[in-house]
Amino acid sequence: MKKIFTLGKSFFILSLILPLMSVLSFLIYQEYIETKTSVFNIMQSHIVNEKISLMEKFSEFIKEKVDLNNKQKLINNRELYAHLIKELRLIQGEEVQYLYILYKDKNGKLRYLMDATLDSNERAYINQAFNPQTDIWEKAYVSKTVQVTQQNDLSSLWISIAYPIVLNNKVEAVIGADFDYSAYHEVMQTLQPLENLYFYISMFMIIMLIVTYILVYLYYINKKRSFIDPLTKIHNRQFLYEFLKSNSLKDYALMMLDIDHFKRINDNYGHDIGDKVLISIAQELKSQIRDDDILVRFGGEEFLILMKKRQGTNFVTAAQRIRKAVMNHQILNIEQELLVTISIGINPYPSYAKDFDEAIKITDEQLYNAKTEGRNCVKIANELNRKESQVTQRISDVRYAIDEGRIKCMYQPIVSVKTGKIVKYELLLRLIDVDGKVVSPMEFLPATRHTSVYTAITKIVLDDAFDVLSHYEDFELTINLDLQDLTNYDIMKLLEETFKDHPHLSQRLFLEILEHEEITEFELIKEQIQKLKKLGFRIAIDDFGSGFANFKYLLHLDIDILKLDGSIIRDINTNKNAYYIVETIADFANKIGIKTVAEQIETQDELDTVKSLGVNFVQGYYLGRPSFSFVETL
Repeated sequence: MKKIFTLGKSFFILSLILPLMSVLSFLIYQEYIETKTSVFNIMQSHIVNEKISLMEKFSEFIKEKVDLNNKQKLINNRELYAHLIKELRLIQGEEVQYLYILYKDKNGKLRYLMDATLDSNERAYINQAFNPQTDIWEKAYVSKTVQVTQQNDLSSLWISIAYPIVLNNKVEAVIGADFDYSAYHEVMQTLQPLENLYFYISMFMIIMLIVTYILVYLYYINKKRSFIDPLTKIHNRQFLYEFLKSNSLKDYALMMLDIDHFKRINDNYGHDIGDKVLISIAQELKSQIRDDDILVRFGGEEFLILMKKRQGTNFVTAAQRIRKAVMNHQILNIEQELLVTISIGINPYPSYAKDFDEAIKITDEQLYNAKTEGRNCVKIANELNRKESQVTQRISDVRYAIDEGRIKCMYQPIVSVKTGKIVKYELLLRLIDVDGKVVSPMEFLPATRHTSVYTAITKIVLDDAFDVLSHYEDFELTINLDLQDLTNYDIMKLLEETFKDHPHLSQRLFLEILEHEEITEFELIKEQIQKLKKLGFRIAIDDFGSGFANFKYLLHLDIDILKLDGSIIRDINTNKNAYYIVETIADFANKIGIKTVAEQIETQDELDTVKSLGVNFVQGYYLGRPSFSFVETL
């Protein structure tokens, strides 16, 4: 059965190291060969050029001292001849085995004019015929230039040099020098430390390569063993957690399976029979699932199946098929005939849980329901479980966002109609998700209500407001509160503790009250607003003119500002009823001393209209978009 098998970061690192080390070993070897060749050529060239330089000096010397056109006269002058031999031997050194001067006789045959070879047994006599092994002598005569060759065909000689002595544009003789292999060995000995260095490096790399292969093999074997249950030979819980590091639960449904009355099997037939039952059931379960499903021995007699979601898959039908297959399965290798049944719990929405452990808990609850209802049956988590899991997931996401500093406030300016200047800012709550997307509070705030997470969010907003009010004394701020927050002890306490010693700040902070339902405890709300007013806060009613907000609040609650609902403002120039509503509210508010704010102003026409109706403040994209940076909005 094909399964996804992960080995973790260590394996991938080793799998990269192996080919890199192999390539590096090859490159080091290539580098050594190239370096050795390069250094050898440099040293060989140096030796040859040194001899050629000496030959050039000797050539000039002999042309000054001797008439080379009369070679017999030179031969007859014993004293001069001996002197020239002595000078010629200065070229020889330790690396030259044979050193001589050749000339051509009348028949064009090469003969020895001089031989300065130190070993008398190897020395040629005057006018002795010279039998060339290469054509460099002829080339030197023809080209009148120095010729150098390697004596690949001679075991005793390494390099030969033919240096022409040119007189009146004619080659009169050729100086010959044959290097023996002592010079070659000297060069090689010089390169030996470099060769040793590359040898040791290469051996080290080869050893490391072998060791790495062995380590990878052992790592693979041990890792694979650690993922397999030794009894049933299927995946174990460790594999499951490793698998989930690189795979999402949203692609799978969870099935928890438990062998019914397994303890009785162990007690009545012994643990050996119990083990055979586990092995046989594991193999049967394995044969009943698809290649892309995951089967895990979760513990004891419990198994877990991660069933891959496919279009049209009915998990209950699949579970019933598995249950019936196990019930009809014959346990092999035991004398007794056993009827084995299983109970199954299904969680089709594991990704909605806050983590894997909670997803398992929900699955296990369904397994428990199956066992309490008589066993040998299937139970599945319903839509209510799914919604509860989704809410739990949202709360968990918000917790992570709080911990990681991804709950932030944006600032939107509120402009005075009278002066046209910014006088207030509204703090707008936002969540930045893990992908950097800005999330509206309507998508996450309702799920956190009545939890400590909601209080933590409120504290972030209040701390932000406190910080801005402390640093910018020329502006006022508004923040949003739900009507239920006024009866929430934790929220009220948080407001008091944050601002009780700073009335100069609370007096510049407006609390915008937004209703989601009609006020039923009117006296309690009135009392809570009075407490907030005593702390210096000023109160605003948000979205006035729609929903449950009505004129009764203006008569009995101590309100400072009315924020006219944006849906009315959008229609103010196209719907006469919207126009009359804004006109009535603005006129009534002005008469009883309450300021008004028109929200969602998006055009100049809307701005001109609300100005004409006596609205005090305006807010909207036309006047300024929200920004995460307070400074950018100034």
